[in-house]
Amino acid sequence: MIWLSRETRFALTPDSIDDSGQQKNSWAGWPATDLIAPQLRLQLIIAGTADPQTGYLCNIKVIDNMFRDIIINDLIPAATKPVAAETLLTIAWQRTVELWPSFVTSPTAFAAKPLPTIQSLHLHQSPYLSYARHADHAPHLKAQTMPQSTLTHQFEFSAAHRLHCDQLSDSENQELFSKCNNPAGHGHNYVVEVSISQAATDHASRIGLAQVIETVNTLVIDKLDHKHLNVDIDYFATVNPTVENISTAIFGWLDRQFGAANLASVKVFETPKTWAECRSVA
Repeated sequence: MIWLSRETRFALTPDSIDDSGQQKNSWAGWPATDLIAPQLRLQLIIAGTADPQTGYLCNIKVIDNMFRDIIINDLIPAATKPVAAETLLTIAWQRTVELWPSFVTSPTAFAAKPLPTIQSLHLHQSPYLSYARHADHAPHLKAQTMPQSTLTHQFEFSAAHRLHCDQLSDSENQELFSKCNNPAGHGHNYVVEVSISQAATDHASRIGLAQVIETVNTLVIDKLDHKHLNVDIDYFATVNPTVENISTAIFGWLDRQFGAANLASVKVFETPKTWAECRSVA
């Protein structure tokens, strides 16, 4: 199975309504605005088997056109007064589910057979905060009985560590970990991305952003920030603090700490080029 992602970037202002040009999507968003306004990204993920002739799951232009319809006719009018990101995502999700069958079967879609299906829809409020809705047929939600939504938020902390295995000799440690085996340690500015999954329609028990931030700050950031992981954190006294093990540790500290919501994943960026993710197996 192939998964395909396509997103549209847009400004949440009335002047975003502009059909005078031909361009329907661009790197920086279209049309541009000089107003101070939310710059959002709407992202659709579909899945299926690529057409053997065209290599397409679907012509991405039909996704652009569908998104333009939703943004202009639904999201911008809904945001004439302050509105929560999750509310906009709910509107976009309902319209996407409604419109997708006609768009994916249009002559310009060149969609594969069987037709690709929606896996999820994401609204990125900023580079550090996003919300998602998942189809109830998505493979990773087989155990779920209700439509799911996901809140994803990034945090950061600075810490030092030394990569070293007591079971190996000094020369073996040096060969394996190189400068990361420096006895004095070395530092990173870590970024932690926490994703919380919960029932999309169960408003009574939903956890909000403020509670997520407080929980992660208390259980993770305050514990690790400006620490030497090998020396100051008991967990890493016997566990090598690789980015893989850090993500596993944080997942363990946060698991079952969000009430009825589930901890879906913890992703830790050691550098912008290197990250490890620990996911729920449920």
